[in-house]
This record gives sequence, structure tokens and C-alpha cells, in this order.
Amino acid sequence: MTRLSKTAMSILAFSAIAIHAASTQNAAPAAASAPVFIAEIRGTIDPATASYLAASIRKAEAAGAGVLIVELDTPGGLVSSVKKMAQSIDESKVPVVVYVSPGGASATSAGALLALASHVAAMAPGTHIGAAHPVDSQGKDIEGAMKDKAVNDVAAFARGLAELRGRSRELAEKVVTKSKSVTASEAFEQKFVDIIASDRSQLLKALDGREIQMGKLGKRVLGTNGARIVTSSMTWGQQVLHVLANPNIATMLMAAGVLLLYVEITTAGVIIPGILGAIALLVAFIGLQMLPIRMGGMLLTVLGIGMLIAEAFVVSHGALAAGGTLSFVLGLLWVLDPAETDMRISTMVLVPTALALGGGTLVIAVAAARIRKLSLAARATMGGGGELGLAGYAGLVETVDAGGCTGKALIRGETWDFECGDALQNALKPGDVVEVVSTKGMKAVVKPRSQG
Repeated sequence: MTRLSKTAMSILAFSAIAIHAASTQNAAPAAASAPVFIAEIRGTIDPATASYLAASIRKAEAAGAGVLIVELDTPGGLVSSVKKMAQSIDESKVPVVVYVSPGGASATSAGALLALASHVAAMAPGTHIGAAHPVDSQGKDIEGAMKDKAVNDVAAFARGLAELRGRSRELAEKVVTKSKSVTASEAFEQKFVDIIASDRSQLLKALDGREIQMGKLGKRVLGTNGARIVTSSMTWGQQVLHVLANPNIATMLMAAGVLLLYVEITTAGVIIPGILGAIALLVAFIGLQMLPIRMGGMLLTVLGIGMLIAEAFVVSHGALAAGGTLSFVLGLLWVLDPAETDMRISTMVLVPTALALGGGTLVIAVAAARIRKLSLAARATMGGGGELGLAGYAGLVETVDAGGCTGKALIRGETWDFECGDALQNALKPGDVVEVVSTKGMKAVVKPRSQG
């Protein structure tokens, strides 16, 4: 074999090896031996959601997953929670894809910020994203200096995420400052998201072979073709916290707790309403403490609860119940910090709850008073009164009817109708002290205390 032939053979052999190596390298992402983890976020973004995402990332890292896909449909939530989620994504060793799906779903407010934070943002046709302008607890624009503070903070956060992931900085700002919302195709055209995929299988095909930047970890080529799917679900505890972080649930639990405690106080000894009421109040406050609250609103709420409970001890003729209900409602309207969340207490929940709370307090108070009167009257007529009845108790005359022998008197802390047992030398007047001789039906028969 000539030297030229040997050289040609060497070149051919080297070329074959190089081509084989190149083809093997290019096929590596498609081999996809690493599993694909799937997490679902449906509903508001709150501390439980942030904990769930962080746990899903840890599971994906431990399993050596090639990618974590977060399927998202949310009306928004807490800015503080989405900031924690953005940090979890930034520190993740596994690429995180946020996929707004299925059709009809949305990534509104905090959800739009979460999509911006992801390594890859994807949307299904028929979805929309945006509207991250901060509002107050009633869904209206924040007024005063707080508006600028809240808007500027969230806008800077959105711009920073867009710059980090190479997305539209201009649209990111408009989503916050102008409450702009766009469709999937509009978001893709304006480079707000990276992929449009009709379903999960199409998304996996679009991700396969895609090169992404993982911060300090450098570039990563995704391999999702034929990958095994692993679902990461919320734990039971995370699901409970997710429900409790809803301010509407906390409001109803708080009202139920107050009413149950009120039943226990007015009918001492039943025990079960007191236990259930204490648990309901505790769970409600656990839910509220996960939300960004304003101290003024919380103090008004607690003051309202205090006045409602005080109605059981003070004869206010409903004034404490009305004032307590008003304070309770005003507190809940003020309690959520609009700079940190777009979550709000629905009027459809707040109004019926307030009416039930105020009305329920009055109904329970009246019913309890009648039950006590019936009980005392029954005991007073059994065995001729004595220690078990009203006989012998002193009373303070509150009002006197014409003639000065009938009216109302405060006896043992309760207002009773009274009548005089014998003819009086002088008519009774408000402020006189009387003594109960016996009872006649629902009336106390009295005589002046000084009269023998």
C-alpha cells in the first residue's frame, strides 16, 4: 500500500470516529435517562405554595431529575411568597419550567411574576398572563404614598426577573404599572414567554434539546424525549395550610369561633361549643398569620371580638353586639396589606358573615336570658323558693309603671318584671331597693327592703 493510500485510510478512519462521536453527543439530550418531575399549582400563591415548590425542587434534585415542570393556574397571591419561590428557582440545580395550562388557565398577578422567574416559561393556547398591578383589599387602586411604594417595588422585581431570564423588560413593567394582560400568542411574540405548547407531550418535545442558562451552574441542554414522568404532590399539611391561607376561610372560621364561644359563655357547662370555638379561633389566626397583615386592622378585629363576647356579661341592649360587629368588619377590611398581596376578603363572604355574627350574638343572648329566667322561675316555685330560687334576693328598681307598684328591677344581674305583694304606703321609684318575696309566673313579687 502506498504512503498516499495509508494517509487516505487514516483520514477516513478519523472522520468516521469524529462523526460517530458528534452524533453520540448530539443524541445525548434525547436519551433522557433522567426523570421529569411535575408539580401543580392551582389557586392562590401563598406560604404553603412556596413551601410546596421548594420541596418539589428538593425532591427533583435528590432524584437527579432533568427538569421540573410547574403546571400553573392562579389568580395571584402574596408577593412575599412569590419572591421566596423566585429564590428557590434561582438556587435550584434542576431547570424549572413554568407552564400555564390548560386552555382557559391564567397566570395573573403573582403568577405572572412566577413565570418570569422560571428558567423556561411556557403557555398553552387560550391562556393569558399579566395584570400584576397592586390593589387594596377591596380590589381598588391603593391611594396615597403607599401606591407608589407598592407599585415601584413590584415593578422593580418584575424588571429584574425579566433581565435575569432575557425576557421583555418593557412588558414586564407594563404588567405591573399598567396592569397589562396578554394572551399566549402575544406573550410569545413579545418575548415574555419562551414556548407555546397545547399539552404536556408537546411541551416535552419543545423542551428536548433546548439549551438554557442555569446561572452559576452554566448552560444546560434539556433531554426530555421519552423521559419518565414523576408527579410531586402537596403533602396533607401543605394542603391544609393552603386552605387556611385563604382570608375568606379565616373570616368564616373566626365568626364561627366567636359564636361558639358565646354559646359556651351564656350556657356555661356545655363545654363542647367552647372547645370547638377555641379551636376555630386558633385555626383562623394561624391562617391570618401566614398573610401580610396590618396591625391596625388586626386590633380592630380583636376589639370587635372582645365587644361581642362582652355582650354576654353586660346588659347593653345590643349596643355591644352592634359595635363589635362594626369593629370586626372594619378590621377585616383593613387587615390585609395591599403592598404585599392582591388577595382580598370577598364582599359575598364578609357581609353575610357579619350579619350572621351580629344577629347570632343577639339571638343567643336573648335565648340564654329567657332560658335562665325560666330556670330561675321554675326553681323559685319549687319548694317555696329559698336558696334555689329568687326569694330573699335583693333587687334594684330600674323603671316604675303608673301607680308605682309594677315595673322592672335588676335582680341577680338580670332584669325582671316585678309587682308588689302587698299594698304600699309609698309608691316605688327608680333606685329603690326591694326584696323578692316569691315569683308569679315570669314576674317577681317584691316588697320594699325596709318593709317587714
